Amino acid sequence: MKTLSDYLDEKTLRKLQDAFSAVAQAPVRICRPDGEAFVRAYAVRSDWDAALETADGQRIAKAKRRKPRLDSGLDVPVVLRDQVVGRVRIPPEEVAAAGETLPGQGGPGAAPWTARLLRLMAAIVARLCDREDQLRTRIEELATLYRLTSEFTGQRDLQGLLDLVAQTVVRALGMKACSIRLLSEDGRELLVKAVANLSSDYLNKGPILISQSLIDQEAIRTLKPVYIADERTDPRVLYPAEARREGIVSALCAPLIYRGRPEGMIRVYSSRKHVFDWFEVSLLQAIAGEAAAAIVNARLYQEAIRSANVQRQLSMAADVQKRMIPSRPPRIPGFELATIYVPSLELGGDFFDFIHLPPDNHGLAICDVVGKGVRASLLMASIRASLRAHASNIYDMSEVLRRVNRDLCGDTLSSDFATMFYAVLDQSSRRLTYANAGHMPPLLLRGGKVCHLGAGGGVLGIDPEMHFGHDAFILQGGDVVFAYTDGLSEAMNFEDVPFGRERVEKAALAAIEMGRNAEGIAKHVLWEMRRFAGLQTRLDDLTIVVLKAM
Repeated sequence: MKTLSDYLDEKTLRKLQDAFSAVAQAPVRICRPDGEAFVRAYAVRSDWDAALETADGQRIAKAKRRKPRLDSGLDVPVVLRDQVVGRVRIPPEEVAAAGETLPGQGGPGAAPWTARLLRLMAAIVARLCDREDQLRTRIEELATLYRLTSEFTGQRDLQGLLDLVAQTVVRALGMKACSIRLLSEDGRELLVKAVANLSSDYLNKGPILISQSLIDQEAIRTLKPVYIADERTDPRVLYPAEARREGIVSALCAPLIYRGRPEGMIRVYSSRKHVFDWFEVSLLQAIAGEAAAAIVNARLYQEAIRSANVQRQLSMAADVQKRMIPSRPPRIPGFELATIYVPSLELGGDFFDFIHLPPDNHGLAICDVVGKGVRASLLMASIRASLRAHASNIYDMSEVLRRVNRDLCGDTLSSDFATMFYAVLDQSSRRLTYANAGHMPPLLLRGGKVCHLGAGGGVLGIDPEMHFGHDAFILQGGDVVFAYTDGLSEAMNFEDVPFGRERVEKAALAAIEMGRNAEGIAKHVLWEMRRFAGLQTRLDDLTIVVLKAM
């Protein structure tokens, strides 16, 4: 059981006792609940004595020297929160004398006046103890908030952070329970994320929709805590019967705000009627503010971890994709081959491939899959595998494309499609047979003129019954076949003007006139495109394949 010494030190008690004695002009004693005095001696003179000294000073001094009797006389308990923590009393032999010597208070009514004075003194002591207790409580709460700030800052696990906040609020405010709800992604509902001392039945009582909860609407609108005096009877409460069964009475609801944006709601509950004072409200607001910032930081940290994991997976996938694309073209006697591949993202949708087909035949493919990124790269891998499987077993080029198209239609959505140019070069006869499945027509550059290789059919992946035609011609010395994807012709400058097919043709012809080899032709056209586009960001993958007959 606590006593006055738990709230006030001996020096403070001595000063109070001296002051009270001087005012009452009698030896006032401040005692323990059992009547034992805290302070051994009463001060004969003090500042109060000097101010109140009268002709009866010798009588007072004599009374002070008498041994006190603490088992009777005037006795007033000091009560703090329904608990007796001490007593303020005057020995019986001093009561009458005190009354007779008080100016204007002599006679039969003196003792009652002294009793009233003693009750006032007891109330003063109780008030001082209460203020001291509140001060200590506030200091502990502020220290708790300081510790919370450090813990919140170092907490990376979101669920662990929410559980810590709920438990800390209950402990810091001395409440029955706490719940933390975060806004759903659409901002329409408050979802339970952490609780302290609440039953599963109460948590499963039903959804908390912002459109239906007047309390949460007010908290979000004002960005301030909302007080509920009695959840059992407040018409704003959505589930009063459940609150009654849970033993919840008063509550305080505070929004979790980060940079002016609500992230959720924290609510504390008491098991009896409780009026939250300004410090409790301020403390909950401070905890809510720190918690909101910590929640956002924890989310960002988790998002960073997920992004790092995704980036790691993308890097691994990009490595796999790079191995699918030939690092260098094959050497074919009498011909030069050159390639350029520039994906706009780490994973691209363009690809080119060379397939050795006996006897002395060489397959050449360039493909552009719709879109870019992960989805396009997966389609690219699927199309490449299908092309290689069918091209190795089927001689008819039209049938190869038909089967690749059927595979793509069976495995993908209608929104997934690709364009492809596929050709087979007979090394001995110099015959090039090709089929174009909706791809940007490659250029046949011969004698300063341009011919477009467009024979074939529609794009891959739309119509499973699509048929593809093909064509063939003999390559002559100096002929150049320039195949590319639309990332080259559709590259934009800062005026949103595309590089265009005409500029591609003009740049390729200029490179041939300068006597460039296959690699030089590819690099010259790429340079002209970059000079045209400047530093404008590329929006699509870019692939170039050049075949030059010697």
